Amino acid sequence: MRKRTHEIKIRLTAEELADLNAKVKDTLYSREEFCRCAITGMEVKQAPTADIPILIRDIRRASFSLDRLFRKVNSGHLINDSQVQEVLKQTYLAADAIVKAYTT
Repeated sequence: MRKRTHEIKIRLTAEELADLNAKVKDTLYSREEFCRCAITGMEVKQAPTADIPILIRDIRRASFSLDRLFRKVNSGHLINDSQVQEVLKQTYLAADAIVKAYTT
């Protein structure tokens, strides 16, 4: 059984409809979901850009490498310079990707 059984209809001007569509376009919501969020006072966030999952992956990869490196150090194993350089390289690449994504 459907929860939402009540329907309302509203009329919008061309400008109002264009404004609504433009606001909805930047989110992950449908127009109906967007209006429900507005009615209930929920915060409507913009949809993440396509590069966000790539940035998250790169940061997680660098974090995992740093974690492995620190575990070796804490367990008394020696690490070599190439391992440190590789982790630093991954970290710098992730930082560069973030800067490129969010600066002009």
